[in-house]
Amino acid sequence: QLLGEGAFGHVVKATLTHPEKDDMTVAIKKLKNDDDPQTRQALLRETCIMLLCGNHDNIIGLKGICFRDGPLQLVLEYAEHGSLLHLLWTLRAESKLNRTVLVNKRHIFENMMVEVCCGLEHLASRRLVHRDIAARNILICGKGTAKIADFGLARDMYAGKDLLPLKWMAPEGLKNEARFTHKSDVWSFGVLLWEVAQLGRTPYPGMEGADRLYDALQNHFRLPRPQLCTDERYQLMLQCWKFNEKTRPDATTVRQQLEADPNVRYFCCCLLSE
Repeated sequence: QLLGEGAFGHVVKATLTHPEKDDMTVAIKKLKNDDDPQTRQALLRETCIMLLCGNHDNIIGLKGICFRDGPLQLVLEYAEHGSLLHLLWTLRAESKLNRTVLVNKRHIFENMMVEVCCGLEHLASRRLVHRDIAARNILICGKGTAKIADFGLARDMYAGKDLLPLKWMAPEGLKNEARFTHKSDVWSFGVLLWEVAQLGRTPYPGMEGADRLYDALQNHFRLPRPQLCTDERYQLMLQCWKFNEKTRPDATTVRQQLEADPNVRYFCCCLLSE
């Protein structure tokens, strides 16, 4: 069963068998063209990053690696509920029929955002930068646990600038001498908060190109406050979007601010008129 497909590879559902353990449902990530040394090297690099990351409740787990008698494959933890982005799209469709769905489910997304922050804290503690934090790369497992996934797509796996996740990238990543720190992930997390508040809409609609986006951000342009988003939550987004990364909060500070106001009604955020 095909779970997802991108420019360089695809992910399929599979069963991992073990002579002494119960069968386990897993996701297999493989390249479309295993003969391409550049993409193969990128997948190997992703494997190394996941090994360095180790185990964490809010990061998708690496179960194994297959590299004999066939293409290189990563055996990953299976996320039965798919991506956060698809969950948001589903909720947007449901909300057009019943707007109370937003109120009833907002606490679920609050908890997911705290969990993503916990994952970012762990990455920072391992001196690792994800570089592509977005709703599409947050997978939902078990009873609704959010887990960070896709460690190989941030920079090395992209063939050109048109495929880069520009609208989620911090200003320091948009420049020619692109550099990334854990504070770059905090910027992207702010965009993720906006995505959740807007039920999976794409940020900066109509704005294309790294140079144009960088110039706009340098001139203090920021994503607008979603309708019905509290001022407190929007202020947290703006803190994540500080142009100078040294003035941004770290993931621990962001998590603490989220936990300090768990019942905020920021999720009931938009007039679903589109």
